[in-house]
Formats: sequence, structure tokens, C-alpha cells
Amino acid sequence: MADQDPTDQNGQESKRPREDDDKEAAEVAPPPGIDASESDNDAESDVSELADESAVEPDQSGEKTSDESGEKTSDESGEKTSDESGEKTSDETKDSDSDDVDWEAMAESKTRVDNFTSGQYLSATTEEYKGLAETVSRAAEEEWEMQAVAATLPGVESGLVGFEDVSGKVTDSEESYEAVEQAASSDLTMRIASGLTIFGLFLGSLVLGGWWFTAFVILVMVVAVGELYANLRTKDYRPIALFGIVGVILMGVGAHSGGAAAIGGWAALVAVATVLLFSLTPRKSPAENLSVTVLGFAWVGMLSFAILVANGPHPVAYILFVVLLIAFNDIGSYFVGRAFGRRKMAPKVSPNKTIEGFIGGLIVVGVVASILVTFPPWDPIGLAKGLAAAAVVGLFAPLGDLVESMVKRSIEVKDMGSVLPGHGGMLDRIDGFLFAVPAIYFLFRAFELL
Repeated sequence: MADQDPTDQNGQESKRPREDDDKEAAEVAPPPGIDASESDNDAESDVSELADESAVEPDQSGEKTSDESGEKTSDESGEKTSDESGEKTSDETKDSDSDDVDWEAMAESKTRVDNFTSGQYLSATTEEYKGLAETVSRAAEEEWEMQAVAATLPGVESGLVGFEDVSGKVTDSEESYEAVEQAASSDLTMRIASGLTIFGLFLGSLVLGGWWFTAFVILVMVVAVGELYANLRTKDYRPIALFGIVGVILMGVGAHSGGAAAIGGWAALVAVATVLLFSLTPRKSPAENLSVTVLGFAWVGMLSFAILVANGPHPVAYILFVVLLIAFNDIGSYFVGRAFGRRKMAPKVSPNKTIEGFIGGLIVVGVVASILVTFPPWDPIGLAKGLAAAAVVGLFAPLGDLVESMVKRSIEVKDMGSVLPGHGGMLDRIDGFLFAVPAIYFLFRAFELL
């Protein structure tokens, strides 16, 4: 029956005959490792066979059942069933050619693609990467030096591509590095200039001798005691700076005019005057401020003994001998301590000073003294006295350093001042002399060199 509904009473749809029996289903891309032309020909033959098998054919009796009622439709009549309204929707007329293929039957069939194993696939896909693993391994074993890449890129003014352009990490710019280098160069220049200036004044006044050298020593003491009082004021101490400055001036003048006794006499006189001032006038924390005032001029004033050494028979030779021994003691202690220092000498006062550095300074200063006494200017000193002077310097110069370190640590400052650019304050430069010079003076007096 040509007009019979394709669905039966149970709502089941009967299979419609396929019109385009010899329509190709689709092209299946061959996997890697199989020749493309061979794969295409095989795919076409397989699809054609599947299409022929899937086409609706009459069975041996020439009839095909359409539903459970036993009604049959004939494929040779060429008639198509329509719905109850007899009209076919536009969507059915626009069905794609893919609807003409029985995909279920194709899936159940077996083609040459099914015989393609996973091992063949892997070998085919990695064929072009042969040797890659070996190349990567060799590259990993080689040493590579990271370098910036010179290139012209928008936004990079210098044309230098740094690692921050790749990593995203912000680093200092080229200009900042140049600024640091210029600052370091400037600091070194100032250090050399200030060192040469103070050494030129020292050497010039020493050669001129007399009051010239005395004036130089007094000037150094005034600057040093002023730095000390200024730092003490930052910690709420109130030393009488006037008394301290007057005290070091009188001690220097007394050394030039009256000898060692005058130094002690003027120091005692100024100390008594300071006590009277704090006793008669109400002041905040009088005991503390009295102590730091006397400490300042009594400590710094010990440099006055350099004037007494300069008043000897060989002022230039003796003063230079002491200065060189103290300088080489500092140098030897620094380098030996830095190279071999393990045990701290005074960790709470000066953590950088070590016992090894202290011993190294003693050895170096002994060697330097042995060499100096072989020259004519220091021939009157002799080897034995020179070694004794080296031992005194090696003991008392580090003591002066430790005392200043203790004072600086107690008032929490790194340098006492900045009067000498690159070197710190004046007191930072003469701390080793404040104990070593008086000790050398009394040693030379005992050896009758003065």
C-alpha cells in the first residue's frame, strides 16, 4: 500500500529504503605510517562494500516486513511513504548525504584500519623525532653561560635585553649601576684626598718641628674631643664641651713647655674645675655628665705625649717610627684576622677582632721594626729596643681600638664623625695612638732614648 503510514500502532518506525545505494560515506584519514594513496583506495573500496551491504534489499522471498502486523513495502515500486498529512517537511528534504549511510553497519564491519596496532602508530609518529632525545641529553650536559642579548626592541632604550625581560624580575637599571660605580669611585677619591691632606699636614708640621707640630697635635685633639661630645649629646648626655676643649689645649701646651708632669697637672686642674661647676650649679644627671666630660679630655688628651716624643733628640725619626709601627700593626691584624681569624678576642665589644689577628699584628710589627732599625735614621734605636717598641705597640694599639669600640657601641654609633671623608672621624683615626704613644714615651725614657 503506497499511502500506508510508516509507523504502526505501537509508535515504532519502520525502516525506509535507501535511495542512494552507491553513495560514499566519508573519507577516513589514514594514520601516520600508512601511505596516503593506498589508504584512500582501501577506504573507498571498504566504504563502497559497506554501502552495498547496508542498502535495503528484498529477502529471498522478495518481501520485507515493515511492522509487527506483517505488512510489507516493496523497494522496486520507488514510492516513499509520507506522514498522515501527506506532506513532507522541508527539513527532511534537506537531509545531508551522511544520512544515506548506515553507520552502525559500518562500525560493525572490519577494515584495514582495525589491523593498525598502537605500536605501529607510535613508531610512525616518532619517526621524525629520531635523535631528539640524544640531542637534548647532550645539550643538558654542556655548560652554558647566560648572557644578555643585544637587540633593538621598542621600550628598551639601551637596546640591551636583560634577564628581567624574560623572567619578569625587576633588576637595577644600567643607570643605577653607573651611579653606584660613580659613588664608589668618588668615595675612593675622597678617601685618598683626605688621607693625603692629613698626612701632608702631619709631615709638614713634623719637619718644621717646635710649636708647629704642637699646634697640629692640639688641633687634632680639639676635633676628636668635639666629635666625642657631639655623639654623647645624641644619647641625652650633657658634657661641658668648653671645659673639655680647654682641657686638651692646656694639656698640649703643658707637654710642649713643662713635660709629662705638666700634662697630668693641667688635666687634674681642669677635672677639679669641672667638679666645682657641677657642684655649684644645678644640672641634670650631674654625676653622669661630669664623668663623660672628664673622660673626654683625659682620654683624648693622652695624645699630648706625642709632643714629648717629638721634643727628643731625633723628633722626625722617632715619631715616624711610632706611626709606622702602629700603622703596620693595624694592617697585619686586619689581613691575618681576615684570613685565619676564628676565635673572637672581645665578641661583645668588637666582634671583628680575633686572637689570630692580634697575634698576626704582633708578628708583622716585629718584622717591620727589625727592618726599620737597619736604616740610618733609626740606627740609634737598635734591634733589641726596636723589638721591645714593637711589642709595646702590638699590645697597646689594639687596646686603644677596643676602648673606642666600647664607647661607640655604648652610644650606638658606627663612626665618631665624618671630618675625614672615607675614613670616618678624627677619633677613629687616632684611637690606636691614645694608649700606644704614652707607652712608647715611657719605654723610650727607660731606654734613655729621650
